[in-house]
Amino acid sequence: MMVCALAISGIGGMTLTVNAANTEDKPFSFDNSNASGTSEWRDKNDTTKGYVYPQSGPKIFYTVQGKVGTNGSAASRSNVVAIPQGVQGSITNTVREEGGTYARLKYQRITTGYVTTKGVWSPDSTRNYTIFN
Repeated sequence: MMVCALAISGIGGMTLTVNAANTEDKPFSFDNSNASGTSEWRDKNDTTKGYVYPQSGPKIFYTVQGKVGTNGSAASRSNVVAIPQGVQGSITNTVREEGGTYARLKYQRITTGYVTTKGVWSPDSTRNYTIFN
């Protein structure tokens, strides 16, 4: 997690903290012998689209989920989308707009198999790739 702090001195010694976008690509893996699964929770710091880049394995469904705080419950914050292997995808989501501070991916298999889908993802994005709404 990258966090930048900006101190403003002057009236009342006020301090403003600005969270930088969480754009670090982290690996994900989903075993398609399971019907569904989820990634780990990660900080969602802005209103950009989520980034998903499947690099091997069969095409699966992705949903961005969000939650407020560490004890909040998971809620779907995007449509269910299928991103093909080798396509850098941007998933439109409303995690921050709905007050969420954490995001994760929910995976669902499309076809039964014993092959693992692997790739990288980040909750925030530096740009739009192929957009999945």
